[in-house]
Amino acid sequence: MIRSLSERALILAPVGRDAQVAAAMLAETQIDSTVCTDIPGLVQELDAGAGFAIVTEEAFTTADLRQLDAWIERQPEWSDFPFVLLTHRGGGLERNPAAARHLETLGNVTFVERPFHPTTLVSLSRSALRGRRRQYEARARLEALSESETRTRGSETRLRFLAQLEEMLFGASTATDAMGAAVAMLAVHLGASRCAYADVGTDSDRFWIREDYCADGVPSSVGAYSLDLFGSRAAAELRAGSLLVVHDIDEELAPGDGGKMFGSIGIRAIITCPLIKDGRLTAMMAVHQNKPRPWSAAEVELVRQVAERCWAHVERAGAEARLREGEERLRLAVENAEVGFWDVDEVNDKLIWPARTKAMFGISPDVPVTMDDFYQGLHPDDLEKTAKAYAEAADPQIRALYDVEYRTVGKEDKVVRWVAAKGRGIFDASNRCLRVAGTVLDITVRKTAEAALNELNATLEARIEQAIAEREQVQEALRQSQKMEAMGQLTGGVAHDFNNLLAPIVGSLDLLQRRGIGNEREQRLIAGAIQSAERARLLVQRLLAFARRQPLQPVPVDIADLVKGMGDLVESTTGPQIKVTLQAADKLPLARADPNQLEMALLNLTVNARDAMPRGGELCIAATAESVGEDDFSPLHPGTYVRLSVADTGNGMSEETLSRAIEPFFSTKGVGKGTGLGLSMVHGLAAQLGGNLTIESRPGMGTTVALWLPTSPDVAEATLLTDKGGDGILNRGVALLVDDEFLVRMSTADMLTDLGYEVVEAESAEQALHIFDDRSSIDILITDHLMPGMTGTELIRNVRALRPSMPVLMVSGYAQIDGVPADIPRLAKPFRAAELVTALESVLGSN
Repeated sequence: MIRSLSERALILAPVGRDAQVAAAMLAETQIDSTVCTDIPGLVQELDAGAGFAIVTEEAFTTADLRQLDAWIERQPEWSDFPFVLLTHRGGGLERNPAAARHLETLGNVTFVERPFHPTTLVSLSRSALRGRRRQYEARARLEALSESETRTRGSETRLRFLAQLEEMLFGASTATDAMGAAVAMLAVHLGASRCAYADVGTDSDRFWIREDYCADGVPSSVGAYSLDLFGSRAAAELRAGSLLVVHDIDEELAPGDGGKMFGSIGIRAIITCPLIKDGRLTAMMAVHQNKPRPWSAAEVELVRQVAERCWAHVERAGAEARLREGEERLRLAVENAEVGFWDVDEVNDKLIWPARTKAMFGISPDVPVTMDDFYQGLHPDDLEKTAKAYAEAADPQIRALYDVEYRTVGKEDKVVRWVAAKGRGIFDASNRCLRVAGTVLDITVRKTAEAALNELNATLEARIEQAIAEREQVQEALRQSQKMEAMGQLTGGVAHDFNNLLAPIVGSLDLLQRRGIGNEREQRLIAGAIQSAERARLLVQRLLAFARRQPLQPVPVDIADLVKGMGDLVESTTGPQIKVTLQAADKLPLARADPNQLEMALLNLTVNARDAMPRGGELCIAATAESVGEDDFSPLHPGTYVRLSVADTGNGMSEETLSRAIEPFFSTKGVGKGTGLGLSMVHGLAAQLGGNLTIESRPGMGTTVALWLPTSPDVAEATLLTDKGGDGILNRGVALLVDDEFLVRMSTADMLTDLGYEVVEAESAEQALHIFDDRSSIDILITDHLMPGMTGTELIRNVRALRPSMPVLMVSGYAQIDGVPADIPRLAKPFRAAELVTALESVLGSN
């Protein structure tokens, strides 16, 4: 039945002209009418709405009235549709018995007997229409009452739901739990297919549905999405903070404007409530329906309220969590910072100290305190300044900030502590001090550190000066080392050239002496010349020792035996005015050294010690084992060394003299009493052996010179070498002699000839190779090392390639040469015939 407020008249008069006449009468009174031809047509028009109906009696005579009866029965409670029935015999029941049947069927019916005056029909029509209007008014009142009752019931239901929601939110342990439960409650309450909430990214486009509630058979929508893909309307309204309400996605949104995207996740109707914070879309709550749904205003409002309450709860829960976290951080900070507080009630003379503050005064937590405890707990040296600072803070005329550091003496434990206190007075309107309150901090650790820092600063300048002095010493040592290295290179080169000059002199004089040429006077001259040449050779050896190029034959040496074996020589050298003491530690490890050179060095140091004690004194030669570690300030590599020292009680040396002691040619002795190469030679020997030389001396306190020698794991050899010189080699064959110096080659050839060799001479390595190609009878090769073109080492390598068993001997002014294989026998220039014999016997014996 269609709801209508129509006031038109329906006319059913199928016979004659009654229908047209009645319609004309009603038209004259401004009442619209519709003529019906039969009962079904009448019922159809009644459904469309009408104010009353005029029906002739004959229309009911043969008609089926069941359809009309059914319509009358279906009328709502407020409706009693009025009929005007036109009869032939009066309208009353007493004059028309058939009217009773029509009255029972139609209910609200008025009878009009035909013929009738037009005014009668019009009057009855107006009366019926007034009745119908009153029915319409009753309907409006009933509907309003019903709507009010519906709203009341809906409001009660909504209020109960919101109360349950608040209870749930209050009891939720986390914001996630609260939102999950809220969407479930809302979906169930609305009978929705799905309810979800989402977080929106900072770009206001990307959003994540964190959790949703789905009805049976509805898939979850949890996941990440782009808001722009849901269409321009959805994106614009939500970013603007407006609710998105769509009753039918297919009708309201085009497929290309979000409809397809909504449909892909099963949404046909939706309510979405946005959350705007700081002008930006940050979250959304949505209700989905998988079919079209005409959302009511109450439903939309409920979704908005639920969303707002949920987000308010989340904000409140977050704020409470942040507050708890902040309070916890503050508590931990105060505890870890060991901060205490204090509060003095000036009006009631009360002091409030918590346990931490009491601990700074050495008072137990449960002991009551007064201001007397405060003053009595101050260190006597800090009492006056602290009391003054407090008085100025409590003085209304000054109102100073109480900021002071003082020491306390523990009342119970007598421990002295440092405390930093800050506070301020609180005054009323009458300028009276009510309270003084503030904080205290135990700064004992800081004060202790400051004291240590002050102590460190007190010595910092001295340490800096010491460091600068040490750096200058290191720089001076570096400069000295560089100078010594330069001088070593110079003296080494000079010694090589000097050896080449001495070689023919020594060799020729030796031959003249051995052959007994000349008379007695001439032999004395030859002997004097040989003695001078030997002194020159000794000088060259010292130069080579300083340059670390002297010929060494390092072997394991028992230093204790060497020292004891030199005892008589040392005593005879020093004389009776000097007491000589020899000391050697037990189980002294073997040292790796050249025993001959070591004896020479020890004798040199003994002579220096003797010359430093012109009026006599004591001389101690000691040998001990010493260890050098990683952390020791020493140029030596870590390990065990034999320390051979010579200590005297002589004049000693000044710092200036000590700094130049090992310089070559530097001497404090008179002219003609020393060459200035003694300590230089010993220093070079120590360095060449992989050890070190140390000198300790002070004016008037004597001098100690120590040789640090590396140890050897091998068995000791004899410490004294015997002279193996002789003329035992006779006619040993052909010797090929190679030397670019004519005089050296000549004197060496004479020695070899005198020893029985046939000598073939060559002035270069290249010439020697040609001789080897021409002669196959060469029995031994004797060659210099440094020559123009090919060196002696390269010559030996080529000869050995041709004749691997060929005996070879290298002679050179440099007795120790870089790059020369260790298996090549060597003889240092200058040399005498006996030394040449020894070298040749060694070479031939090994072959």
